[in-house]
Amino acid sequence: MTTNPNAIPAADLIARVTAGRTAVDPALEVAAALDDAGLLTRPDPFAAPGRNRPGPSPAAVAVLVQCRQAKAAADLAQPEVVEMPGEPAVTAAGGEVRFVVRPRSLDDWRRWTRALGVVDAQSKSVGGAMVARFTYRGVRARLVGEGVPALLGEALAYSRKGSRQ
Repeated sequence: MTTNPNAIPAADLIARVTAGRTAVDPALEVAAALDDAGLLTRPDPFAAPGRNRPGPSPAAVAVLVQCRQAKAAADLAQPEVVEMPGEPAVTAAGGEVRFVVRPRSLDDWRRWTRALGVVDAQSKSVGGAMVARFTYRGVRARLVGEGVPALLGEALAYSRKGSRQ
């Protein structure tokens, strides 16, 4: 049996609506009557007398603050990077600002790292992209350079070829 306290009033209402009626759509008429009586939604268990709704945890509040800060930083970064090379895309997710770029040269990549202040950042090659983690406007950030490992490989191959001659 259900524990919803609305079950019995709903059953009584259904019996009253369907008794002796010949509606075109009895199910719709019953649903409308239930909705009008406020019986289609389950009551909030914390709304009962003596029950308090728990407040958000400190960790949840901290994450919300981080997400809002990241969103604000991404919104401010958008107009600042629009003229930068490599089709920049700036987003915020999980309390972090992400800059995704497609540099055409290593000079473009260096320009990005200088413009964003990516110094002493943790950078690593991940598949076909270079990922640098840093702080932007006081928020965790990530610069993703799609194709940068290939550009580095080409530069290394060129320098090796030049040193053999």
